[in-house]
Amino acid sequence: MKANIIVKNLKNNGAAQAILKKVSAIPGLSEINIDAEHSKISFKYQSDEAVFKLLTTLKNLGHPYIATRRSMAARFNNELLT
Repeated sequence: MKANIIVKNLKNNGAAQAILKKVSAIPGLSEINIDAEHSKISFKYQSDEAVFKLLTTLKNLGHPYIATRRSMAARFNNELLT
């Protein structure tokens, strides 16, 4: 499946490259594209576990996602806040 998320604190291509390096190693994610100008990460995923790992990694890197009611990431919100 394909998804897009918006993250905080993504201000330049250096941050985008650091994120890409870390999240590229997550099994189950592919076709990862980062648009620093719009703070957007697009990717394909094979499981919810891969998405959860992505969101956790982003949070640990200081780039938490912005959950909206319509975002696919919103359903992981409670698990990440605990």
